[in-house]
Amino acid sequence: MVEVGRYDTRTEAELVRGALAAGGIPCVLAPDEAARTFSADLSGGARLFVAEADTHGAAEILRQHALR
Repeated sequence: MVEVGRYDTRTEAELVRGALAAGGIPCVLAPDEAARTFSADLSGGARLFVAEADTHGAAEILRQHALR
C-alpha cells in the first residue's frame, strides 16, 4: 500500500475516498499517526492508501479534482 494523501480531518479524507471509489480505485483510510484513533466527530487527521498498482490512477483523479 502507498500513501496518496494525508488530510487534516477524516471528513476530508472520506470525500477523497469517495472520489477514488467513483474512479474504480479501492483505498484504505487510516488514522493519522498523531491521532492514533478516529474520533467520533470525524475531526482527527487521516491518511489514504492505495495499492501500488493504483498509484498513478489515484494521482490523476486527485489532480483532476484538486483533492491533493
